[in-house]
Amino acid sequence: MSDRRVDTIDLGKGISYAKVSARSAAFHEDNELCKIETTCEFKEGMVLFKATVTTKKGTFTGHSMDKVVGRQKQFEKQETIAVGRALAFAGYLASGDIACDE
Repeated sequence: MSDRRVDTIDLGKGISYAKVSARSAAFHEDNELCKIETTCEFKEGMVLFKATVTTKKGTFTGHSMDKVVGRQKQFEKQETIAVGRALAFAGYLASGDIACDE
């Protein structure tokens, strides 16, 4: 695991967030042989994305689920959330926290 910090944006109330694009760039920079894969499943009006990040140090998975509402950007956002969670589990964090419903 990397625990590499990347550039963040301030969300207010002392919360910093590292954009998935910045974490992904750092991930690729740090890992010669790496892979990010996503899959998508539709079930009962919901879309579930699974992202898998693979490095020499292991495989890390993140998920995202939401209602299917037919908006392209919403669909893309769910994939990005899953990738961001997988990258966080692989050690590419903003503040040491992994986003959750809390």
